[in-house]
Amino acid sequence: MAFTPEQEAAILEFITKSSAPAEKPAEAPAQKAEASKTVVDEAKDAVNAEKKAEILLAEIQESVKFNLSVKDFVEKNKSILPEEAGKILATVDGKNYGNENEKANYIRKNLLESFLEKQENIDALEPSQKIKADRFKALAEMDKLKKSNEFWDLVELGVVVKHGKNKAKELNKVNGVSANPSGNPLEDKILAKAAEKFNFNQK
Repeated sequence: MAFTPEQEAAILEFITKSSAPAEKPAEAPAQKAEASKTVVDEAKDAVNAEKKAEILLAEIQESVKFNLSVKDFVEKNKSILPEEAGKILATVDGKNYGNENEKANYIRKNLLESFLEKQENIDALEPSQKIKADRFKALAEMDKLKKSNEFWDLVELGVVVKHGKNKAKELNKVNGVSANPSGNPLEDKILAKAAEKFNFNQK
């Protein structure tokens, strides 16, 4: 069968294109970086991933422990904590959260804000803790959530100190002691013991 010159040219062009090596698609920058990784790089990535997983697991375990114990903490200290503390827990329990960390952050953040609203609670803190309280108040809302665990000791220490002050007042009444302008020695001793106990428990 004879072909016209035009047909022969079309056939030759088709054969030439079909036999030519196909062009490789261009690699994305991420693919190039992945391909250039050495065994050492891969090992380091694996170690970093394991560390992150361990940190996340520790955070979740701490949050679970907090979420299970905070109700008892509020109940035992209801005479010291703001009266809405119990309602805060009930409100938080009625919402859905992505994980235990998120729930714990919401509880801590709201209890912190409630506790620090009262000047008498701030007055009960040590000078360094008062500075810390100001730092918490200055944070943006999302940062208050994310960093609530760093500031939770403001509530814990505040509760311990206020319990100490109440105990001192009770003992003063029993012993007929009244505070003088320079302060009450008995109250000072109780407050020092309370702070010492709190700091020991934090270690």
